[in-house]
Amino acid sequence: MELEKFPLVLISSELASTDSIAFLSRKRFLVLTKDLRFTRNEIDELYQMYRLPLDPDELSGIERHTEGWALALHLLVQQRDRQPSASLIDEMDITHMFEERFFAAYSRPQQLMLARLALLNFFTKELALDLYDGPAVELKDLGNHPFYAPEPVTGRLFWHHLYHLFLRQKLYLLTEEDKRQTWKTAAEHYAASGDALEAIACYSKCEDHAGMLKVIGVFARSLRSIVEKDAEFLLEHLDRLTPPEVGEYPVADYFRAHIYMNILELDKAEALLTGLEKRLLDRGRPEETSLLGDAYVGLGFIHMMRNQLDYGRFFQKADACLPNGSSYYNSRTLAIENNNCFALADTLPGARERMEQAAYEAAPWINKVLHGCMSGMEYIISAESAFMICDFDQARQKAYKGIYKAESNGQHDYAMNGYFVLTRIGWMQGDLAEMEKQKQSLVEYAARYKIAIIDEIRDTILTWYYLKLRDISRVPRSIITMDYSKRPLPAYGRLQIAYASYLMVKGEYAKMVGMLEHPRGLFLSGGVWHDRIRLFILLAIGYHHLDQHQSAVSALGTACDMCRHNNLTALFIETGDYLLPLMRLARQRRNFDFYPLWLDSIYDRVRDFARRAEEVCAEYRKRNPVRTIKDNPLSRRERQVLQALAQGLTREEIALAQYISVNTVKAAIRSIYTKLNAGNRAEAVSIALVRGYIEGYPAE
Repeated sequence: MELEKFPLVLISSELASTDSIAFLSRKRFLVLTKDLRFTRNEIDELYQMYRLPLDPDELSGIERHTEGWALALHLLVQQRDRQPSASLIDEMDITHMFEERFFAAYSRPQQLMLARLALLNFFTKELALDLYDGPAVELKDLGNHPFYAPEPVTGRLFWHHLYHLFLRQKLYLLTEEDKRQTWKTAAEHYAASGDALEAIACYSKCEDHAGMLKVIGVFARSLRSIVEKDAEFLLEHLDRLTPPEVGEYPVADYFRAHIYMNILELDKAEALLTGLEKRLLDRGRPEETSLLGDAYVGLGFIHMMRNQLDYGRFFQKADACLPNGSSYYNSRTLAIENNNCFALADTLPGARERMEQAAYEAAPWINKVLHGCMSGMEYIISAESAFMICDFDQARQKAYKGIYKAESNGQHDYAMNGYFVLTRIGWMQGDLAEMEKQKQSLVEYAARYKIAIIDEIRDTILTWYYLKLRDISRVPRSIITMDYSKRPLPAYGRLQIAYASYLMVKGEYAKMVGMLEHPRGLFLSGGVWHDRIRLFILLAIGYHHLDQHQSAVSALGTACDMCRHNNLTALFIETGDYLLPLMRLARQRRNFDFYPLWLDSIYDRVRDFARRAEEVCAEYRKRNPVRTIKDNPLSRRERQVLQALAQGLTREEIALAQYISVNTVKAAIRSIYTKLNAGNRAEAVSIALVRGYIEGYPAE
């Protein structure tokens, strides 16, 4: 036996420490309670073993109520003397079992604590102790309760659904004051541990609206973190304020405005802040001056998001109200995160210069009011702007200045953008060594600060880097497997463009066009910016490959119209040979609405760059040989199984097709996950496809 490959499986009711989990993860083996739950097929097999076949509705009901927990299934199957059904869950026999085996034996204080915990979605051992009226030593008997599951690392404990339903029947043991105090205690615990939404819900239930607003204030500060579902939740709870409370807490309107900014409902946000400004000025209370200043900051951000160039005046107004700066922003606040800075107010000539001038005029006020937040903004905007017109000397100079100022003030997103500009300059000048140097600089920068959003920016830039060099096997897995549908709306942009570019290089043009529809609508609702131009270039390429030539030429025309008056040529040129066939078609047809002479001048530069880019890619391939099938770590059987998984076959279907047992299929899948360091089927298939271990299939 090869001992280094021997798995040690630990099964325990105790929570592992963070260090232990990290250790086990590196060894690739970590068995959690969720891994030990029965699947839908296994539940069906269990009942068939007892000769109790289930129809689909009954199976769905039992799966939903038991969540696959073995003990819950055992209790249900003990009713085998009668016909099982979904309604069986609600019958008294199961309730009686819970009462007799898992409740009646506890003392009265313990029963009251269990009833209190039934009010909550999850809890911790510390919270349970705070809700217990007896000595702490008596809680040791609950340490191995079979109907809660721990969540690794966080220490959260979740009741099994079936037992939670049972405990909800015990709420009659609690007085209204018991419930109110439970929610109050839980809210304080949740707030301290960073579980903001749970804290807000509990504060609302115990009608402590001051505590609720305090937590909302922490949660709503970021401009780019709130998804639509969370925004709906927050707005619903803010609406529970009574009219007197609305007058007492004007900050509630400020929070509402920030939430609307997060979901890009900028008109509602502006109306709230404008109304708040008038209200605060009319009241004239000195203690509310700082809130007025923060309202001006919000209006400044709204005008920036709309690409209105007057945003600087709002930060100047804010400075008069905030002599010590805003309490909601500091040098650790990252304003743009994984987005580009370049933006235009319109497509008229001179828009680029006006945009840069507005940034330089506003920067001193922004940096002062926001305690260094957005430091380096003006230089990075200038660098991206100069790059867009292929003024590489100016772009390089401004990028270095921006990196220095941004890093000095903790604005790591701007600094990473500076390194991205420098990497792209290397690509445009055909300098592979410079590309590699700047790529390594941004990788080292991300490693230095170890912030999640910086790692995301790094992976997005690395995706661009490897796709330009046609090395799809090295595209970061995070870009391939990310669920883009759950991204906050202001975060749409560069990340989606990176994934669309990945699909383009893979030749999955239909999928690329489809996934760009949502960001297209978001981009069109704002002004002209970097990723909107790239989006229309990608759409044009996709439509062309799908033989939708009219749509392709139209999308290309839209991109050209956004660029030609300000001579923004770089995004067309760096796309290289992907764009050439479509440009030839557009020049031949001459039936487009944009200026043909500008397209002619761009075509020559794209054609010349495409030749230079091919030379860079050839040099890169010499230095970094692409993996071949000889490097494939999968056995022939494993390749066959993974190929079938990629087609969407189940384990049973694979076993039938390949004349092997289901257990053999399961063993092969486990081995595949281990060799590819994948966590699930989707990851394994994606990794194998990009590395060439299995063959891809045309998109539908």
